[in-house]
Amino acid sequence: MRLIKIDPQTKTVEFVDLDGKLDSFRQAIGCNFIDVCARQDNLDALTIDDDALELDPQSAAFTFNGFGPLHGIAIVSGVDAEGDTQEPAMTREEVEETVTWLGDIHTEPGFVWIGFTDVSDKNLTTV
Repeated sequence: MRLIKIDPQTKTVEFVDLDGKLDSFRQAIGCNFIDVCARQDNLDALTIDDDALELDPQSAAFTFNGFGPLHGIAIVSGVDAEGDTQEPAMTREEVEETVTWLGDIHTEPGFVWIGFTDVSDKNLTTV
């Protein structure tokens, strides 16, 4: 399937063909552990390197539609009603418009917990 790759090191946003399986995401990002973040109203989200903040030095960073800083390569994908990965609703151009390149900055690891009361209604509740 055709997904969108964000690479803050080369400052590029481009299409990438992946099969939607965990190993293909890890290979495209260049990591062992992934995380999904920056969920959008259209249910698109970013898959990122879960250990990116622990690297020394950290990879280049960017923000995505107000989320971030995020470090390293990210993959934009969508999700269907069953929760399976699908092509994103966003276009490459829309993704480009949401990205702000931050370069080589350092970010201290942190944790924010957001619980979902009903994903189908997209109502968010802070837990």
